[in-house]
Order: sequence, then C-alpha cells, then structure tokens
Amino acid sequence: MARQISVSEEVYEALSKGKGSRSFSELIKEKVLAQRKKEDIMKFAGALKQDKKKLDELKDKIAAEREENYGRKA
Repeated sequence: MARQISVSEEVYEALSKGKGSRSFSELIKEKVLAQRKKEDIMKFAGALKQDKKKLDELKDKIAAEREENYGRKA
C-alpha cells in the first residue's frame, strides 16, 4: 500500500540527487536500514573493557598491522 508524505524542498532535492534509477521508497528504505545498522554496532562499545589482557592484545595487533601496511605507529 502506498502512502503520501510531505518533505521539505531541501530534503526532496537531496533525495532526488541521490536516487538515480531507484524509487524514493527504495532510497528511503536504504537510508533508514543503514542508520539502524549503525545504531546496532553501538551495543559492542565497551565490550572488552573488563578484559584488559584481550584489549591490549588487540591494540598491539592493530598497531603492528598499521606499521606493516602504512609504515606508521599508533
């Protein structure tokens, strides 16, 4: 079932520029679902806070990979 919504001219222009051959519904759905995915990752924030050993191991591994790939230290 189709529904009508009103958006500001600014929003309409931004959607129009980014939609390509997709429908407005497809574009809006994509943007909304992408936002949900970003929110979901936040549940992992601080997950290793209590496991200092594992956290330090991961930091060391990341630093080593940065040095290897980019020649920079953390």
